[in-house]
Amino acid sequence: MKRIIASVRVVAVMKKLYTGAPVTVATISSELKLSPSYVEQIVSKLGKAKIVRGQKGPGGGYHLCKPESEISVAEVIRAVTIFPHSSIFDPVLVALDNVLVSQLYDAKISTP
Repeated sequence: MKRIIASVRVVAVMKKLYTGAPVTVATISSELKLSPSYVEQIVSKLGKAKIVRGQKGPGGGYHLCKPESEISVAEVIRAVTIFPHSSIFDPVLVALDNVLVSQLYDAKISTP
């Protein structure tokens, strides 16, 4: 559950911090008070799901692949968690397909 909450917060804070240049893991980590290695694990999974895209080299970091207003909570959960096919969570994920990350967070990202 902690990884799910952290992952949704990472997506939300990336939108908040994005100013045209990629957002670094260090910046996300500092903003959310999470370890850089934990944030790196999360953005790696989000990258494989094509929710974020990384840019290597000087000035590198991550940015969202599409607007936060188009990223559902279920999409983030599926990216960072493996559920068995036909699990009891399927109805929950279907419901969360209609909940967007942008609906959960405004400009201020709070720490739980």
